[in-house]
Amino acid sequence: MKTVLITGSTSGIGEACVKIFLKNSWKVIATGRNIKKLERLNGLGADIFKLDVTKQADINNLITHIVNSNIKVDVLVNNAGYGQFGTVEEITDEQARAQFDTNVFGLAAMTRAIIPHMRDNGGGRIINISSLAGLTSLPGGGWYAASKFAVEALSDALRWETKQFGIKVSLIEPGPINTGFAEVVNTNISVDDTSPYGSLISDLTQSTKGIKGGTAEGCARKVYRAASSRFPRNRYLVTGLAIVVKILLYILPPKLMDFFIIKMFIPALEINCKTKMKKK
Repeated sequence: MKTVLITGSTSGIGEACVKIFLKNSWKVIATGRNIKKLERLNGLGADIFKLDVTKQADINNLITHIVNSNIKVDVLVNNAGYGQFGTVEEITDEQARAQFDTNVFGLAAMTRAIIPHMRDNGGGRIINISSLAGLTSLPGGGWYAASKFAVEALSDALRWETKQFGIKVSLIEPGPINTGFAEVVNTNISVDDTSPYGSLISDLTQSTKGIKGGTAEGCARKVYRAASSRFPRNRYLVTGLAIVVKILLYILPPKLMDFFIIKMFIPALEINCKTKMKKK
């Protein structure tokens, strides 16, 4: 029986991953910060472990548990993450660092801890959950996108570095997914009524609500494919929108890509820009 370790397991994509691996008779170590939600996954058959990826002590305790229990982890799914939205000007350094602590440094710390274990076992898989935001950024989403661009860069370097040890690295690049992620994003948005950017962020929030997203289960299926395929891909796009955007990034000049992003996500921005230009 193979074993998968999943971070951020308590909801959304992480929870869906737990379920699909259990369905396919894998041993699942589900981790997260909310112990009550983890207990629900334990009831489904997963082993659970309380873990905050931003706390090295938590990671050390988990690795010690794995070693002492003689568990061989075949696959690590780095799913823990959240979105901090707001303009580059209005996001504080503290907020930006918190975004990177979870999405980048937490992911790196988990990866750093598991590589020696996989190397001793002769190989393994590391699957990092990125985003469409790791391919292109949106107004109001610069810091979140920056964290996902970093995940893309680290994963590409890691793929070459660990190949010699039999460790394979894949990226999952979801477009909009219908989970609770958007609600968490909305509660974390950094904006107030006096913002010089006006309704930019609220326009973005409203426009993304109208986009038909994919499902957490669909994303989990791509994760399972990356974990179980003999020859996993470097990248797995999830949702039609992600595929469309990636194609457009290859074929459109940057100026046209900007036009497409504004038209698709925040058409009000173009109107506001034209209005300000006329006033000048």
